[in-house]
Parts: sequence; C-alpha cells; structure tokens
Amino acid sequence: MVSGTSMAAPHIAGIAALIKQKNPKWSPSAIKSALMTTANTLDKGSHPLRAQQYTASEMMTLSRATPFDCGSGAVNPKGALDPGLVLDASHEDYITFLCSIPDVNQSEVSNIAGSACNSNSKGQRPFDLNIPSIAVSQLRGTVVVKRTVTSVSDETETYTIMTRMPPEVALEVTPPAVTVVPGASREITVTLTARSVTGTYSFGEIAMKGDRGHLVRIPVVAMGFK
Repeated sequence: MVSGTSMAAPHIAGIAALIKQKNPKWSPSAIKSALMTTANTLDKGSHPLRAQQYTASEMMTLSRATPFDCGSGAVNPKGALDPGLVLDASHEDYITFLCSIPDVNQSEVSNIAGSACNSNSKGQRPFDLNIPSIAVSQLRGTVVVKRTVTSVSDETETYTIMTRMPPEVALEVTPPAVTVVPGASREITVTLTARSVTGTYSFGEIAMKGDRGHLVRIPVVAMGFK
C-alpha cells in the first residue's frame, strides 16, 4: 500500500476535476466543500478511522483519528458529486480571512494576493471564513460563529441538525432544522462555550441530515482557554 501526500494529491485533483466537469460554474471553495462535507469518518468495517501515533520510545500505535489527522475524513467521490449543500467563499472572503489573522502585515497580503485589506476585515476573526470546518484554538467563555449553506440540489430538502462534542465544550446550533430550496442559502448560528480548561483540543462535529438522503458534516475543533 502506497500512501502520503504524493498519492492523495492526484486522487483529490482527479475527483475535483470530475466535480468541476459536472458543475462548471462551481467555485474552488464549493468544490472543496463538496469533498469535505461528504467525506467518510468510518472505514469499510464501520469503525472510526485510525491514525498512526508514536510513543516517546518511537513505538508506532494506532489511535482514533482526529480532524488534525484526517481532516474531514476519507474522500467519498460518489457523495462529493451530489453533496446537497455547499459552503461557498469568494476570493474577497479569503482576503478578509488573511487580513483577520493577528499580526499579519497587511502590505504583505496585498503583495502576495494582489488585493488589499478593506474595511470588511475589521472585527472579523479567522474562523469566520465560510468553510465547512470550525476551529477555535482559544475558546474563552462563549463564541458565536455563523455559517451559510447553499443548496446545489434539484429538490427542496429539509435538514435536521445534530451535534456531537465532548463535555468540556458545549456545542449548540440554531435553528435545529432548515429547509432549503434549490439555489437558495440559509444561515446557521453555531455557539461554542468552554465548560472547562483541559489544555487539550476537543473534537466534535455538526451533522445536517436531509430528508432526501444527503448528509452534510462539518468538523468542529476547540480548546477551552483561560
């Protein structure tokens, strides 16, 4: 078995090309969203994906994979061609993201990206970028995050929203369900609250289960902070 980035990159590129062929007007962010939200977190035996870890004595062990190990999971090409919903972001959104990172030199952003920071960057946080994952590395008290989902289905679908998170961090999403007509967008509000400070990351997810068979998953990572 051959693994690693040199194997993953061409496979993902090929699947992305198939998605682009089917949906020529989709943005790179929409294609990325389709790949992420439909990924599998279970292996063929219905067990959670595992990742290699090394002990202090350099012994290799296998433990349950986190989003830091496997991202959203193992790619599901069939699912990615029919994701139901996508979370899209424009070029300007990514510029705002770069400009929202603390201590980033705005002139460097302009030189590298070809676009300058604008007034929209003020008050924005890196995790406000509308991508299908949420990571808050310093969760103090309560943080509210917004995400906008857009229907790419041919039919109206109602999604029931479920959450999973360890007890150290409270995760709540409103509304508890959304109905989205083809081509329309809906906003969900995600509230994260630190219940305890453990010094380690907590890993969970938001799952949006549609009544027409679609399942949209958004991994969530947070660490309670003083």
